Amino acid sequence: MKVNKRNIWIVLCVIAVFLYAAIFGLGSGLKGAMDMRFGIDIRGGVEAVFEPDGVKGTPSAQDMESARIVIENRLDAQNILDREVTVDKDHGDIIVRFPWKSDEKEFNPEAAIAELGETARLTFQDAKGKVLVEGQHIKDSQVVRNKQTNAYEVSLEFDKTGAKEFYEATKELTGQPMGIYMDDEQISNPVVQGPIQGGEAVINGMKSQEDAKALSDKINAGALPFSLKTTNYNTISPTLGSGALKAMVMAAGTAFALVCLFMIFYYRLPGFIACLALIFQMSLQVLALSVPQYTLTLPGIAGLILSLGMAVDANVIISERIGEELQHGTSLKSAVRRGYKNAFSSVLDGNITTAAVAVILMIFGSGTMLSFGYTLLTGVLINLLAGVWLSRVMLSSIILYPRFQNPKLFYVKKVRKTIDFLGKRKIIFLFTAVVLTTGTIISAVRGVTLDTQFTGGVILKYTCEGSPDTEKTAAAVERAIRRPVSAQAGEDFVSGQKKLVLNLGGNQGMTPKEQEKVLKTIRATDAKQNYQSSESYAVEPYIGARALKNSALAIVLAALFIVVYIKFRFSALSGLSAGVSGVIALIHDVFIVFLVFGVCKIPLNDAFVSVTLTIIGYSINDTIVLYDRIREHMREHSKEGIVPLVNISITETLGRSINTAFTTVLCVAIVLIFAVVYNIESIKIFALPMLVGMISGCYSSICIASAVWVTWKNRKK
Repeated sequence: MKVNKRNIWIVLCVIAVFLYAAIFGLGSGLKGAMDMRFGIDIRGGVEAVFEPDGVKGTPSAQDMESARIVIENRLDAQNILDREVTVDKDHGDIIVRFPWKSDEKEFNPEAAIAELGETARLTFQDAKGKVLVEGQHIKDSQVVRNKQTNAYEVSLEFDKTGAKEFYEATKELTGQPMGIYMDDEQISNPVVQGPIQGGEAVINGMKSQEDAKALSDKINAGALPFSLKTTNYNTISPTLGSGALKAMVMAAGTAFALVCLFMIFYYRLPGFIACLALIFQMSLQVLALSVPQYTLTLPGIAGLILSLGMAVDANVIISERIGEELQHGTSLKSAVRRGYKNAFSSVLDGNITTAAVAVILMIFGSGTMLSFGYTLLTGVLINLLAGVWLSRVMLSSIILYPRFQNPKLFYVKKVRKTIDFLGKRKIIFLFTAVVLTTGTIISAVRGVTLDTQFTGGVILKYTCEGSPDTEKTAAAVERAIRRPVSAQAGEDFVSGQKKLVLNLGGNQGMTPKEQEKVLKTIRATDAKQNYQSSESYAVEPYIGARALKNSALAIVLAALFIVVYIKFRFSALSGLSAGVSGVIALIHDVFIVFLVFGVCKIPLNDAFVSVTLTIIGYSINDTIVLYDRIREHMREHSKEGIVPLVNISITETLGRSINTAFTTVLCVAIVLIFAVVYNIESIKIFALPMLVGMISGCYSSICIASAVWVTWKNRKK
């Protein structure tokens, strides 16, 4: 866009439109924050119990796990990312909990279950009805486009057993149709062109992309080892209470206002322009969640926080660079132009590494991990648009007005005496070792515990005559049986009977004597409710081994990508050593977060995964900025020793590192304060480790990454 005075007014109009759309939406097709789909903890939702249909006895553990994975995939496809999918070990049932639709006012169980898709069994059959291949052997199905015909097709990928069976079936049915059935309904009847080996095939003859997607979705949905039916529906109440959402909105508004006040006070006119860009970015971020109806989960909030932090970070880097140019006596217009130009490489590198983490999470993640990855990726992409391009358009336009050319309206960076960080690196290493050792000892003494999400547990249901006090009841039961307990109010759809639902953590079951003790405890807590035992389930953890494996794999791949990216992008720093040093700093931050959970005796749950991933994205961005400045000085001061050069780079970027850390820590601290005041437990155990992790991320980027890299380089010499 060509620089002229009118640009600022055009952009302000665009921001106003997007802000309105983000809050109120624009008709039924463009939903805003008012119609966002919130998670179970905020709004409550639906509970359905699925039972195997036509199966004698209890299905095997492998079949139940396969069925659970299929249901989770369906929920992912519907953007329902806040859910609990657990398996009842004793009866072979699958218990699914997921949040209300944004526009759902009354409970409609049929509509809710329809969201999960068909729960039938998929088979490939010949003309006589003989089952040739079971749908459970399909690993994946996607819509693809034929490069020669340009037509849409459905690709199939089988597992090892399915590949063998499919080859035998296609060899036998060459030139004949092979029926694809969902239970007794034929959903497709393609003609086999020839024997197909390798476990991969395509179904052609699709009329449109919509038809291809519908068939692919049905195939993915039907990869069940058996059919499922459900007759047991319940509503469930939110776990955070009715004031939780209001409290978090107030916290977000307060944090945003304080960040803007700081930016304006410190960076003046560029800070004010940055705040306008932040409004635009947050509007787009809300629309990215509300329009496709992605469930706003706790990890999603983590992604929003990190996105806001990176948005502030981009503008801080730019403002600092403009301040440096003004310090050197550059004219105002040239300072703005050079400031954006010099800041771009730092902003780009930081966003690329964070975007890579987000993409890896979306590939390997499901549920809350997918929610975090999506929120983070959209935030990064929007940041490059709003944080860099839009703020540049506004600032370049507004300085054309004489009244905004006053030097007092701009931050001018002061010359800072070089601080000898690396001369004190032995003290840094000693301090770090003492902190980590002390935290490890305290955590070992107090004991690290796992939440119900990782251990499984027991679900107990009771009928009652009124509205139970879930918080008071959960605390009483937890004291009585010394196990983690959460409580929700529910209501049976058919009878309208009120229910109390207790989730008890721990991988051990419950004896009849223990269940009787729980019943006596809740009756003593509120005798007016007339509690009666209703149902009990011994359930597997709903964040199972597969999810943990994928989380670990995603984190490892993200670390490897960071090493490889830094190796090639920062070859002037002997990239491998720089990349490994950066990852060592990340490992330090992750361990610090783990120790916070241990020292504060917070059970490890999905909040730990969310905080860990947030800190990885945040910390590596800090390190990248420092590496970028070191690389810049290497080109200009190649004859200087490595230690003075790095000390100069740290000193020059120190203001940016501290200011970015301050604004991000301020946001998290406000959230923590509101969580404590309003007693929102799940936000407290999320915000406290996040707060410590943010501080650790700033410390490790300034002190550890650079110190490890310099030590490595000196020893190599």
